[in-house]
Amino acid sequence: VCVEAQVMDQADDVAYSVHDVEDAVASGRVRLEWLADPVERAELARLAVTTYLPGVRETVVLDALDRLVAEPYWPARLDGTRTAGAALKNLTSQLIGRFVRSVERATRDAHGAPPLRRYDADLVVPMPTRAEIAALKTVAARYVMAAEDRQPVLAAQRALVTELADAVWAHAPGTLTPVFAADWSTAAAGPDAPTACRRVVVDQVASLTDASVRVWARRLDVPAVDRASPAGTR
Repeated sequence: VCVEAQVMDQADDVAYSVHDVEDAVASGRVRLEWLADPVERAELARLAVTTYLPGVRETVVLDALDRLVAEPYWPARLDGTRTAGAALKNLTSQLIGRFVRSVERATRDAHGAPPLRRYDADLVVPMPTRAEIAALKTVAARYVMAAEDRQPVLAAQRALVTELADAVWAHAPGTLTPVFAADWSTAAAGPDAPTACRRVVVDQVASLTDASVRVWARRLDVPAVDRASPAGTR
């Protein structure tokens, strides 16, 4: 895998791990003080290792939580005030910078200063950073994604995206935007046309925002659009 693709994957990991926790805290589904509870911490460590860090000791995740909570920009408690909102935004900004700087430093230490392109290098993500990102992803997964009251919503949203992809595929390339229609033409001329063309459809749907998914679904008469929640469609 080229280094550009590795950067993209890592950027997604960082963005979603941080912003999912930010959204969960802002919506009241997560309270940061829960991360000080020994029972909750133990369960988070267990889930993080099981889901994101197989083969890694749970103590590595617990240490990651300790490092994050000990940072001066980590709010001890958020009470819904404007000051608390600013503190949450600052936490988000600080965490993104923390993770990006860590990976950049480690990659430069391994491969030097020259421009790194294509297959010149592999992105280096230090284990402490991997553990911290996994810990945050697990917070969102435990308290939001796996919450019982969220399951019907997530199922409806999953059905919407699946049915939309099927509808786009059924009428492609006419359903594609110009950029992806051009990708379709290239894919259709290649040696593995059906698989490559399906990938173009997946990329098209993945490029849509929440609101765009619903607009497209209504335009293509996708039945699941009436069953899915407007928020969090992707």
